[in-house]
Amino acid sequence: MRHIARMIVKFRTVLLVAFILTGIVCIFTAGRVKVINELTDYLKEDTETRQGLDIMDDQFVTFGSAKVMIQNIGFAQARELAAALEQVKGVSSVSFYEEDDEDEKEITDAEALKDVYNDASALFLITFETDEDDDEAKKSMANVREVLSDYDTYFYSTVDKDDAKNLKEDMKYILLILVIIIITVLLFTSTTYMEIPIFMMVFGMAALLNVGTNFMFGSISFISNAVGTVLQLALAIDYAIIMFHRFMEERAHYDAEPAMINALEKAIPEISSSSLTTVAGMIALMFMEYGIGPDLGRVLTKAIIFSMLSVFCFMPGLIMNFTEQIDKSMHRSFVPTINHWGNLVVATRYVILPVFLVVMIAAIFFSSHCTYNFDKNSVESKRMDEYLTSKREISKSFEMDNAMAVLVPTGDYASEAAILARVKELDRVESTLGLANVTVDDDEMYVLTDRLSPREFSYVADMDVDTCRMLYRFYAWKEEKYGAFLNGIDEFNVPLIDMIDFIYGEDKNESFDFADDLSQDIKDMHKKVSDARLQLEGEEYDRLIFTVSGPVEGEDTFKLVDKVRDIAYEYYNDVYVIGDSTADYDLSKSFLKDNMIISIMTAAFVLIILFFTFDNKIMPIVLVMSIQSAIWINFSIPALEKKDMFFLSYLVVCAIQMGATIDYAIVITSRYVELRQTVADKKQCIKDTLNQSLPTIITSGAILTLAAWVVGNMTSNCVIASLGTTLSAGTLISIVIVMLILPQLLYVFDGVFQKSYWRNKRTFVNDK
Repeated sequence: MRHIARMIVKFRTVLLVAFILTGIVCIFTAGRVKVINELTDYLKEDTETRQGLDIMDDQFVTFGSAKVMIQNIGFAQARELAAALEQVKGVSSVSFYEEDDEDEKEITDAEALKDVYNDASALFLITFETDEDDDEAKKSMANVREVLSDYDTYFYSTVDKDDAKNLKEDMKYILLILVIIIITVLLFTSTTYMEIPIFMMVFGMAALLNVGTNFMFGSISFISNAVGTVLQLALAIDYAIIMFHRFMEERAHYDAEPAMINALEKAIPEISSSSLTTVAGMIALMFMEYGIGPDLGRVLTKAIIFSMLSVFCFMPGLIMNFTEQIDKSMHRSFVPTINHWGNLVVATRYVILPVFLVVMIAAIFFSSHCTYNFDKNSVESKRMDEYLTSKREISKSFEMDNAMAVLVPTGDYASEAAILARVKELDRVESTLGLANVTVDDDEMYVLTDRLSPREFSYVADMDVDTCRMLYRFYAWKEEKYGAFLNGIDEFNVPLIDMIDFIYGEDKNESFDFADDLSQDIKDMHKKVSDARLQLEGEEYDRLIFTVSGPVEGEDTFKLVDKVRDIAYEYYNDVYVIGDSTADYDLSKSFLKDNMIISIMTAAFVLIILFFTFDNKIMPIVLVMSIQSAIWINFSIPALEKKDMFFLSYLVVCAIQMGATIDYAIVITSRYVELRQTVADKKQCIKDTLNQSLPTIITSGAILTLAAWVVGNMTSNCVIASLGTTLSAGTLISIVIVMLILPQLLYVFDGVFQKSYWRNKRTFVNDK
């Protein structure tokens, strides 16, 4: 270590220049990182939802749509507005209340009316002419917003929903507030004002290096992209604090250069061992089945490594260059002594420890009964974006529904019709859509896949029957269906969808001289067929779409998913059921496994590290159980409040809370063991331990708690907000347990700890 320390100090200028140049490169490479905004993209490749989504993206078009609720509007005015919206460029249709007799004044279908007009609010379903990701759909949505700008309106649509842009804007303000928080905390805990700009330069360099090298992964999730820097600063801030405090201790006895060599020699092993527990939590995330875990784990592991490298190789050069300014800006520490707290901790040990045991047992029980949700759009946050706000407001007046799609091999329209009919009979299924039930006539007698005779086709197309016979003969001749001529053309049946395509093609090629009005009717019919095919017919699969009422997730919803899948499998061997409900179902099935992996592996990794760190058989178990109890308490709160916990918050925070806040327990325990070898009075030892540990714990803990709290309360992204609020609460609980319960355990089990060393014995001074 001393040789390494000397080399770092000797080549400090070279290292400074190398870091600065690398940082400049990272400014440009940061823009090359592809950010994934969909959680479903991180499902395992072999899950039904992931495979089905890939097929849908490849073979189908999903036209943009929007649910728009207008409040404080009369019914007649709403109907006029619906008609006006249909004239907006790019709008294909506007679904509202449709009366069979336009002249009839009385509304006859009260149930249908309730679905679209309720509490003086009108609900429109707007469908656009292009794909929801198309720029034209976004322009059309902007036109709709302009038309409705004078109304009290809620838009529930993904057409112009830009989560990445909104999150980026949120993070600008969050990082600004975070910088203010860090500076404020460091002002309070510092001993020289110059350490603050040094810390900020080190933090900035570490964050820049991490963000700039994320491109090596090809893509990262929006979660890692958004909170990676925040968590990096919060998790790794104590590395810089340890390094600087070591330097200041050595600076009291040596000149700057030897002081820095001595500080590095002592700090490198200390910081490296401290970081291992944090890295352990991140590595545990990488074993998750759900891809968000590995994504976040590898980004944060890299962040911690860059933080250490910046502290070891970049920070010494800064300190050496600003030694004079450091000396001139010295001031007294604002961190108070907490002797009274130490006295209280010792005095209440026989009261608080039994109470804590009861609380821990209760927390185990309640946390095990915590319920989870898997749908990100069901997570509420302090700040709600327009999408979720609109969903909440619309659901107050109208029942919300969600879509489910079933992919089946293309070509068997009879089987598709059977599936559509059977699924329509299931509870909570509001509507079904497939090529086999798209009607084409006002009386809804025929669907696109029906095989029609010339006379039946003449009724649908409103054409002369003789003209239809002629068209059928031409179709039979071109398709080489010569049996039609032998059996009689009136007995020749052709699928309606094929006949419309055929006539449109011949009209386009000017094979027939149709009248202008008939030619337009043919184009209109073909447009309807083409739209249906784009949405419902792919090269290899057909898509059946079901609208389902009620909650997106839950036991009943998941049972409905299974019923739909079972019905489809009665007709096909190759079936994919896709939708928000199925994605949540897949996540719920992987959750138990991921939860067990993270809990066991995080605790196991940390225990192994602590066994080697303390060389003690009992102490690591006590430390891990202290933080684990904080985790149990943290996740018993939602159970007591009878609120669902977002599953991802549980998984990620479990790993981070154990991996990061165990450092606070290590600081307390290490300091106590060190003092007990020279201080005989255990009570005095506890007070000294708390006083000496407070600056490190209050700095690191306060920044992590406040940073997570700011993220949780200032972002409109519900997933990020949930992670932030959960981590903030967990960190605060860990600090309380480390500063109250752990010292009491060290005091009470002092003798047990002393006897449980297995190699290098520690001799505690006999207590007075």
